[in-house]
Amino acid sequence: MSEYELLATEAPEDDGLVFAITLTGDGRGAFADWQAVERWRAPDGPIWVHLDRASTRAQTWVRHKSSLSPATAEALLAEETRPRVFHGKTGLTTVIRGTNLNPGQRSEDMVALRIWSDGMRVITLRDQRLQSVRDILAALVDHGTGPATIAETYVRLIARVNERIGPAIDDIEDQIDDIESNLGDREASETRRAVADIRQKSVILRRYLAPQRAAMGELLADPPAWAGDSWRTSLRETTDQVIGYVEELDQVKERALVIKDDIVNELAEKTNRTLYVLAVVSAIFLPLSFLTGLMGINVGGMPGVDNDNAFWLFSGAVAVLLVVEIAIFRLLKWL
Repeated sequence: MSEYELLATEAPEDDGLVFAITLTGDGRGAFADWQAVERWRAPDGPIWVHLDRASTRAQTWVRHKSSLSPATAEALLAEETRPRVFHGKTGLTTVIRGTNLNPGQRSEDMVALRIWSDGMRVITLRDQRLQSVRDILAALVDHGTGPATIAETYVRLIARVNERIGPAIDDIEDQIDDIESNLGDREASETRRAVADIRQKSVILRRYLAPQRAAMGELLADPPAWAGDSWRTSLRETTDQVIGYVEELDQVKERALVIKDDIVNELAEKTNRTLYVLAVVSAIFLPLSFLTGLMGINVGGMPGVDNDNAFWLFSGAVAVLLVVEIAIFRLLKWL
């Protein structure tokens, strides 16, 4: 069984406190309430506090009761966030984005997770429910395989958020593979819509993953003083993973452009074939039209007016001319 499973029992959310967990140091944790969070001091041991950023009580606690600096508090509560790393006076802040797995949401509309720690506490804030956080919580509460320290909690949160991006990237690659393998079996308009949808997803994901790659690199290059021995090892793997995501999205973008060019070329080829057929038909019937128009003028002196077989003779001559034209076109390989 994987160490990451859906939590069997939901955390007891309370007025902006999604959950708080005190770490026991053996991979397990116990729930704490608002009173325990507000009374917490360093001798009480490591604690992980997860808050709903939209809650008034959570915002008040972060700004006025958490002992965070004003700059750090504002960074955690900012409305619009891009992945970044912020070294404050009291701790390290990391803002990352994870795929949106909530019902009715698009996975590429990535959800922000704000993480702060000073080595004794880790505080996380969410905008929407993020399954990656629940994975770590399940490991702590349900399975006893969670992080033992605050530093390990920090890096495992970052690693798990990035791990869950992988299936979204794989899904995009599967879609582009399907389009490429069925390119000739679909209508061009349908293919264009599918390619445009894939390009839009890729652009949205890359918009967040590119700065996230830079943030992972900064965490790896400049770890905090309280970082554990496994910090660099875990973050190096996570950094390589995010770099791979960005490269895969770049490849998807290039493949989408190639498919778009193929569609344009196919439509141009169809148009050229149609125009060629029309040109050949026009060339065949141009002399015939000229003759029929010439013989149809209503003036005196027209040959065959008094001959009852003139129509059939003319029709036969036109048929012979048609056969000769087709033979000439075939000889010239125009047909």
